[in-house]
Amino acid sequence: MGASQVRRVYLGFVSDMSERLRRLKLETMGRWSDDVVTLVVGVNAQPEIDMLREMGAFMCHQYGPLSMAYERVEIKPGDLMISMSEKRPAHVLDALEAYSECYTRKRHPKVKGAA
Repeated sequence: MGASQVRRVYLGFVSDMSERLRRLKLETMGRWSDDVVTLVVGVNAQPEIDMLREMGAFMCHQYGPLSMAYERVEIKPGDLMISMSEKRPAHVLDALEAYSECYTRKRHPKVKGAA
């Protein structure tokens, strides 16, 4: 993936939560081709996570020791663990594997009630 295919959104410099949510929605809504990935970084508050989950975002977490942010943030089933380490457990993906998993999930969403 080239840099032109990844949109990075960081709102850590915005202190007001309502403004962060407004900007987050503004930055992530819209029509983008399947070749474009919007990477939202620095999300560490439950209202932001709730909004992203409601929008259908895929949550990816850095594998390793958890930061203090995880006292406020829940890791849920279906979230992805990511690491670029050569020695990582089988359930932990590298960046390209995570991209592929998210792309596949987007293309083939689970149907409610399906096994």
